[in-house]
Amino acid sequence: MSAPHDPIPHPHSPRRSPGPRSADALNRTRQNARRHGLTASLPDTEAEIALMNTFSETWTRQLGSDNDPEEALIRSAALAYARLERCRKAEESALADSTRKAVERWQKARRHAVRKLAQALPHDPSNTVADLETSSFGCDWLIRHWLRLDAKLCQGITWDRDDMARSMRLLGLHPQAPGPDADPELRRVWHLVRCCSRLPVEPTPGLPTDLLPALAELRLLIADELDRLETLRDDLWQHQDAAEAAAEAQLGLIDTTKEGQLRQRYRREAFSEMIRGINQVMRIRVERSKDHDRQWHQAHPHLSTRRSPAPPPSRSPEPPRMPVADPARANAPDPPSDRSRNESPEPADATASDRLNPQSDQEIRRDPSAVEPRLDQRTDPRSTGSARPSTDPMAPQDPPLQAPHRPSHDDDRG
Repeated sequence: MSAPHDPIPHPHSPRRSPGPRSADALNRTRQNARRHGLTASLPDTEAEIALMNTFSETWTRQLGSDNDPEEALIRSAALAYARLERCRKAEESALADSTRKAVERWQKARRHAVRKLAQALPHDPSNTVADLETSSFGCDWLIRHWLRLDAKLCQGITWDRDDMARSMRLLGLHPQAPGPDADPELRRVWHLVRCCSRLPVEPTPGLPTDLLPALAELRLLIADELDRLETLRDDLWQHQDAAEAAAEAQLGLIDTTKEGQLRQRYRREAFSEMIRGINQVMRIRVERSKDHDRQWHQAHPHLSTRRSPAPPPSRSPEPPRMPVADPARANAPDPPSDRSRNESPEPADATASDRLNPQSDQEIRRDPSAVEPRLDQRTDPRSTGSARPSTDPMAPQDPPLQAPHRPSHDDDRG
């Protein structure tokens, strides 16, 4: 006799949770059904109560219930429709929130890519600034740094060496003194930046050397740069980044989370219950109409329009055969025809109607005059033993035929 199986599970096998046991945990889990209210049979708010009552009264008035069961089914279908509307609104709200979060994730990823790109600004200012100005997020990064530098000037605070170097790099320039052959505009910017940083500058005709005039002129230069970057940012967003943001928002409408699947299931259940109630009402009405029609026909049999079953078709008797006057002629063969079997058959009458082809008169036929004459295909008659000899003296003559020898009694005597 074999030993009983050990019920102890394997140490690596998963264990099932026994569920909540404490009083607080039980009270908390009892409220799981009220987390979203999508499966609640009764309304939760006054507005939902008014909505359900409105649906019930409208459907009952439009469908016109004839008895209490029909009215109950119509009201239950209306309540299911109210739950369907509840699920629809909850799903729209969740999808709107999901769309917003998807766009925020996309914007966060783009800003992170811009910050990573801007790390190359101290090493290659010109190319880095050109790359930043290819997207609206890059232009926004440049605008934020220009506003940070302008805020100091607005407060009357001078720049330090780091601010001076950053301002030159934001313009795509290296923080070095320009040469004697440099662009006059570049030399002007370098002069204003050094003045605002309280660094010594060489007197240049047409350029201020005091701090306050230099600050005012440098702020005008920053304002022009900000206007250019804002215009470029709006244009890039409208023609480039807005379409990508719309695509991300569209993808956010696809909710594959567990909560999204539950909302879809609750909506399908509410829709199925509504359709089930309406179909039941229609089925009851159809059966009642059939019952009324059956009772009317039973009460008025002489006015019934029902079609009686047609009798089976009977076979018509065969026509009697006519008696034959001469029995010998009945079995006699048909008279021989004057035409030879080697001659071509006679053409069919063109005026005769074709029973198998009623539209034969509409067919396209060839012109009889254009048909080539048919050659005579009659063959020579068969030759027999009694054929006449040829009259041509030069023709070879066949030997005469001899009758076969028959034995007789005289041959036996001899």
